[in-house]
Amino acid sequence: MNRDPKRSIVYPLPERPEFCLIVPGFLSRAECWRHIASSEARGFRSSASDYPRSYRNHDRQVVDDAALADQLLTRLRPYAPATVVEAGTATAQRRWELGAINSRFRFCRYGPGQRFGIHQDGVHHAGIGRQSRLTFMIYLDDGDDFEGGDTLFYDRGPSAETAAGPIARVRPRAGSLILFDHELWHAGAEVTAGTKHILRSDVIYRCDDVPAQASRAFSPAHDGYVWTLERTAGGVASAGRDCTIRLWSEDGCLQGMLRGHTQSVLGLATAGQGRLASVSRDRTLRWWDIDARTCERVVVAHDAAALAVTVLADGDIASGGADGAIRCWGRDGRLQQNLVSSDWVWDIAEVGGDELACASERGDIEVWSRRSAQVVFRMPGDSPLRALAVAADGTWLASGAIDGHIGIWRRSDGGWMLQRKWRAHSAAVRRVRRLGSDTLVSAGEDGCVRIWNLVDGSLHHAYRHESFATDALALNEHDIVSCSYDGTILRHAACMPR
Repeated sequence: MNRDPKRSIVYPLPERPEFCLIVPGFLSRAECWRHIASSEARGFRSSASDYPRSYRNHDRQVVDDAALADQLLTRLRPYAPATVVEAGTATAQRRWELGAINSRFRFCRYGPGQRFGIHQDGVHHAGIGRQSRLTFMIYLDDGDDFEGGDTLFYDRGPSAETAAGPIARVRPRAGSLILFDHELWHAGAEVTAGTKHILRSDVIYRCDDVPAQASRAFSPAHDGYVWTLERTAGGVASAGRDCTIRLWSEDGCLQGMLRGHTQSVLGLATAGQGRLASVSRDRTLRWWDIDARTCERVVVAHDAAALAVTVLADGDIASGGADGAIRCWGRDGRLQQNLVSSDWVWDIAEVGGDELACASERGDIEVWSRRSAQVVFRMPGDSPLRALAVAADGTWLASGAIDGHIGIWRRSDGGWMLQRKWRAHSAAVRRVRRLGSDTLVSAGEDGCVRIWNLVDGSLHHAYRHESFATDALALNEHDIVSCSYDGTILRHAACMPR
């Protein structure tokens, strides 16, 4: 590659093979000032409607600019890898060629108290054989003008943030480009004084040798992260970042896809024979006919990202969103009820009678009566929740929190009582699901899928993904399937407790 060593730095990341490069002076200070001025003139908005404050709380805006993308690509060519060889391919290794810069730019502004928690960047898919592999980020103002706000790199997932600490730290310099592999764990440290601006996009590579179907089961799973799974009459449905819902047989053969959502699909629920309901970051709730592969109905369900969906015993559908609302919908798509919760509603579970429980970003579990439209019981927590599971007979409720804890709540006179709480994962719990009367499966951001005996809290079995484990459920009486942020779905054989 034709790099000017005086203008680029291959950043030392101990024991990490991923690519990371800093290019000082990629933009001039005058160009940085113009980008800051134009972004401020357009106006920033809070990220609170799309991202939880426990994850990121800065201001942002999205701008589509193909001309800017072309201009920056010309400057980038001497520095970016012209070819990337895909690692871990089952057959011959595929070569990806430098193609473009994603024309969807994200301008981010950080003020005092704002940060971006430890994470990996998601893959942007621009079509078959066209996907991003590198993060493209330009610092628009200088680190001397604000306090905090360094870019931090970590050796592994979220648990590393409080354990070993960062393995590398980059101080922002106006006009510097930092280019790094999506797989690198990183964070934007909190700004404590002043204001920090960045310009963010992705470097897209192209490959003309992408097969339509791989040989192994549940592959190709998804382009980008898989967020959620759901059992269907014929097998499993999966959904995630690429906006599709994919339908699989039990043996992992792709049966079809449902298309219509315009942003990540975050929730699925079986809505009767041959029917599926889904919710998305695009704020909509959709009803699908699986056999016909068609969307029967769509409604704008929430004023922010729609996060959760469940089908109730009476056939209504309940959805929860980042707007703090729980909304119940009839089979005809009409809104039946609007319940206003205290914060983001990450998960919903029917707990018997007319009662609904919801897991909130604030950390509480609220139990609502549909009849009175009131909270009848609140279970306080000290960490944001992401998931709920409920016993078939409604006698216990399990919660999963971002501090890695699972809590088991049992019904008692007049409410619910915490029976047991334990550290189930070394990072956030993404999902808990009931497997049997006294068995639970959990998926965590430490990459682990774990099966628990609820009688004594013992661990029955554990499996691993290469990245976040985002969901897991029973495939049949012996096996489970799980999915991950790396886009994979795995089947785990003979793992169910007997």
